[in-house]
Amino acid sequence: MVEQFEIRSGRHRIKGLLTLPDRDGRFPCVILSHGLISSKDSSKYVAISEAFQASGVATCRFDYEGCGDSEGNIEETTLSGRVKNLDDVFEWTLKRPSLDSEKIGLLGSSFGGATSLIKAARDRRVLCICLWATPCLLEKKETSFSEIDFRNLLYEDFARHDLLAEARNVSCALVIHGEMDEVIPAREGKAVYRNLKKPKRFELIKGADHIFSVPGHRNRAITLSLDWFRRFLV
Repeated sequence: MVEQFEIRSGRHRIKGLLTLPDRDGRFPCVILSHGLISSKDSSKYVAISEAFQASGVATCRFDYEGCGDSEGNIEETTLSGRVKNLDDVFEWTLKRPSLDSEKIGLLGSSFGGATSLIKAARDRRVLCICLWATPCLLEKKETSFSEIDFRNLLYEDFARHDLLAEARNVSCALVIHGEMDEVIPAREGKAVYRNLKKPKRFELIKGADHIFSVPGHRNRAITLSLDWFRRFLV
């Protein structure tokens, strides 16, 4: 049971998919927040949605502005802009009759983890959160992590957000990081974890890279996340 949706967020139309368990009822929902240059249709997010659906948990995955099927120019993206997108998608989920509006969680990876962290810090309606490979810094380097020519505004805007200070307002958080993350060092995930409020948990997956490309590593991250949501959301 997959429902396509489209909402307006600022100047852009944002498109996404709501995946529901195959039975009647009102379901807890986890909003999935993809990384800087990813999309809702990456194999990782499809796998998460399928696993959660089989366990009775709905997922809402969407494309941030400038990504996938949504409008916008990815070169102009900012953390603040993505927080606005996530705010608007969150409000949309609260109005769905198939979802339990009192049981909404977030799962974000990389840049999407930073976005989810800020949302959780500022909105008490977020019950729990899972952060995969999440940074606390974003610095412009001589060697780019992608072929996209991001504007300086991306880095300037990120620097305006104190992710570690935001983390001090978040609890019920699971932090997962790959030991061999080549994009965001595990020390950044550990720094986020140290600043979170209890209850919290940190899991370092040995040998895993930034996107958990090895099936065993990805499945481990999904299982850990699902168990966390069963504990604090379901």
